[in-house]
Amino acid sequence: MMFLHKESFIGQLFYNAFRFMISVGFVTLFQVLFGIENTLLGVAIGVGFTMLPMCHLDIKPMTMFWIIVLLYGGSSFVAQISMINPWLAFICDFLFLSFIILLTTEPIEYQTNITFLLCFVFSQSTLVSWNQFPMRAISGIIGGLFVGGCVLLNWYRHGYGGEIGFKQQILRCQVNRSYLLRMAFGVSIAMLIGTLFHISKPLWISIVVMSLTQLEFKETLTRIKHRFVGTLVGIVLFFIFFQYLIPQQYAILVVMFLGYMGFFLPEYKYKQVINAVSALNASLVILDTKTAIENRMICLIAGILIVLCIYMITKLIRNLHLKSLAYMKQKTDDFFDRLEIKKYDLNPPR
Repeated sequence: MMFLHKESFIGQLFYNAFRFMISVGFVTLFQVLFGIENTLLGVAIGVGFTMLPMCHLDIKPMTMFWIIVLLYGGSSFVAQISMINPWLAFICDFLFLSFIILLTTEPIEYQTNITFLLCFVFSQSTLVSWNQFPMRAISGIIGGLFVGGCVLLNWYRHGYGGEIGFKQQILRCQVNRSYLLRMAFGVSIAMLIGTLFHISKPLWISIVVMSLTQLEFKETLTRIKHRFVGTLVGIVLFFIFFQYLIPQQYAILVVMFLGYMGFFLPEYKYKQVINAVSALNASLVILDTKTAIENRMICLIAGILIVLCIYMITKLIRNLHLKSLAYMKQKTDDFFDRLEIKKYDLNPPR
């Protein structure tokens, strides 16, 4: 009897097609249930739906359940504060982003914080009116309960999970203080800029900062290079194909095909090409082609500058901190040396 293995090419075709249909089906159903204004929220929660139940983490299953519900549900509430006051929102954004990092950074190899960061960034970048907010809040809470339920079901089924509770999880995640501060402060600044300057696509700047902020600066530099080149290539392909070769009525089919191809090209540099093409095509609903391309490049450059500036600031603060510690140690040693000398002078040898 013949079996299709995921490792074979045919197996990959069918397996990735299945994953793609699940993702599209989840987002479509989410949009039908909660409205088109919550589509991006559904995309972020859909990432968690396809990822979190399969992660063999060492966190207690019920702890993970409540983390999911708190972060998905809380994203819509905290994000809506931007409708009240941008400066108050900046403080709340920073605190909530720090909370996300403190609860989801470890184990680092699973990158479970991505879905929660996406959920918050998408919620803040696509604010709804106060009349629509109850449905936004309900969608986040129900999405969290659903994904959390899937995690409980699949973890208990496969024996996943461990003994790490809330307190232990926070203690081991807080070790990455530099990453926490850079991510929370950088994304909060990007969101504040998007609000104050009324950027038509604020998501494009905050998602850049979120994506480029990494634990190691070397990885950040690599991502900057790949994102910049990938965006340029995506702009060129978008302009050639969608402006000259492909009629607009078929654009959505091409974008869906590119999304499917993304499962075969998991590397960051290739995904940036696909993301650029898809984002530019989606932006044509509110922007013309020239404005969309200009905004994409401006937001990309602004996001890169924010990431680099924050890294330089944190490096400067770290160096000043080390120098101040060294200076205090030297002064303390000098003080005790002088005490010893004075004591010796007062008690001369006999």
